[in-house]
Amino acid sequence: MIAEKFEFRVSYRKLLIGMLLTLVPVSIAGFYSLSHSEHALERMVGGHFQAIAESTATEVSQYIHDRVLDVGVMAIDPAVLDTVQAANRAYQGLDNQAASTRIEKFEKIWNTPAAGPMVQQILASPASRSLRRHRDLDRRFLRITVTDEKGAVVAATHKTLDYFQADEEFWQAIYAQGRGAINLTDILYDEVTKSNYIGVGVPVLEEGTNRFLGALDALIDVSTLFPLMNRAPTGGTARVLLVKDDGTVIGGPQISLAMNYKSAEYAALRDSLQTLGGRQTGYLATDVPGGGRRLIGFADTGLKQDYRNLSWVVLVSQDDRDALAPVNVVGRLLAALSLLALATVTVSGVYFSLHRRVPFAVIDELHRQPPKVSQT
Repeated sequence: MIAEKFEFRVSYRKLLIGMLLTLVPVSIAGFYSLSHSEHALERMVGGHFQAIAESTATEVSQYIHDRVLDVGVMAIDPAVLDTVQAANRAYQGLDNQAASTRIEKFEKIWNTPAAGPMVQQILASPASRSLRRHRDLDRRFLRITVTDEKGAVVAATHKTLDYFQADEEFWQAIYAQGRGAINLTDILYDEVTKSNYIGVGVPVLEEGTNRFLGALDALIDVSTLFPLMNRAPTGGTARVLLVKDDGTVIGGPQISLAMNYKSAEYAALRDSLQTLGGRQTGYLATDVPGGGRRLIGFADTGLKQDYRNLSWVVLVSQDDRDALAPVNVVGRLLAALSLLALATVTVSGVYFSLHRRVPFAVIDELHRQPPKVSQT
């Protein structure tokens, strides 16, 4: 017994129509999904970078505020208050000219051997000993100086370069025309000690009246901030930078303030940071001069609101290709399959157009027509 053969025949035309109705929409959907997935991943990674930048910016801000509080505690130390008040009483009975003359006298001999006993007395005071204890307990404090209401040094952890400090910009900022104000300098680099530091100055105020009695200024090493910038989110081309408002990098992977390195990412972001919408977005994918296209998350430390010299921004950036790597492989495969499907449909359509046969009905009609008989 011979098994019956089962055959399923589909005309080429119907097959081509089926391919057009299935493969073309699927290919278009594939390209749309690829574009949508890239944008979705970019938003997700950009949001992740923004979160890292905000977290780091918060830590930087908290670090600075904590140091200001530390200096504020020193300014209310009873030993410091007693020393400053005692120095101010020495001006009683003197007019401004006489007080200035007295200060100028000491200023002239300050860096000479004649000032030795005076310097020794200042450094041996209870206030100076208390300041040195603070410095020994927290080695981030490099130098601490206390002046009276006229700007003359009355206590310190070291011998200062000048006896009279009131002609310095930082002292005038603390004095604030007699009101007293907290003042922070921009970050500076000391070539001798190889340290990055800021100056934190607070007024010494009279308890109860808040009358300005003097100023306490501390130089603080902020290098312990920099390990925060070594926490790259995903490795590779990713990096975290702490940047000043002129683009100078304060700290980052293998970058220090002494290098005076300008951030190309910050230059690309500057326009976006000037607008409210740009700041609220928190990330940006943009071309960076000399660095290709990068995905950049950013966050303001907010320090400038309280300390005008500290306009610092945290940047988290990575090469766009590395940042979107999880979708790139799948995307390339999806694009290849979509192109293959479109190519298949196109080739099939061309083949059908070139090789379609004349309908049999037309051929049969030609054979059925009677031959023409010529008449003579």
